[in-house]
Amino acid sequence: MEDDSYIHFEFQTTNKGKSDLRRFRVYESVLSLQKYKDVTTYVVYSGNIKNAKDTLETGINKYKVKSIFMSDKNGDLVVEELEKKVKNKEHITKQELIALTFTPIMGGKLTKAEKIIKSIRIVKSSNNEYKYDIESMLYAFADKFLSGKDLQKVKEEISMTELGRMLIEDGIEKGRKEGIEKGKSETLIKLLIKKFVFLSEEYKNKISNLSKDTIDIILMEIFDIKSINELDKYFNK
Repeated sequence: MEDDSYIHFEFQTTNKGKSDLRRFRVYESVLSLQKYKDVTTYVVYSGNIKNAKDTLETGINKYKVKSIFMSDKNGDLVVEELEKKVKNKEHITKQELIALTFTPIMGGKLTKAEKIIKSIRIVKSSNNEYKYDIESMLYAFADKFLSGKDLQKVKEEISMTELGRMLIEDGIEKGRKEGIEKGKSETLIKLLIKKFVFLSEEYKNKISNLSKDTIDIILMEIFDIKSINELDKYFNK
């Protein structure tokens, strides 16, 4: 924040009163100790929660949070207003995008899935520098609150955004690396079978779980290995 303090957000779908407040106080205290900054906790309540305790008194101490009840806000209106802005090619501000982010946990007639998909389309149409952050938060809400066909619809919508393309590229790269490592372990297993004729399933499983570096070492030293039992020294590293 501008005054060099921190804001700590908690997102709640349940209300456990003092138990929650004690937990929030611990998080806030640890953050304040680690960063040596003042911290203010905002608790964002979703669902049908319209009232919650915001103050905890223990001994001579009083701890207080700021509560925000999303059920009192109409997410449909936020989405509708920004859809009009997109249609009219008007600029969407950072504050409006932030409000859009929380529409999945606001009230209204639209389902969570509908609000998330509409919000993703609005963000995709904007040129705001925070669009990737907003898309990430919307996807996080989808992952938390949706499942089955609804979640799949959101994933399909996200896949058509820049964020989606980045996630796909990261997945391809991860798969490529995992494929290389898997290929090396399979090559090592084949070479050991060729050298010793037989390799037990136990050894095959252990080799499959070895790190890339350890597999490379065994491949370099394979001609010096005289018996299968000598492999044990690599598993214990």
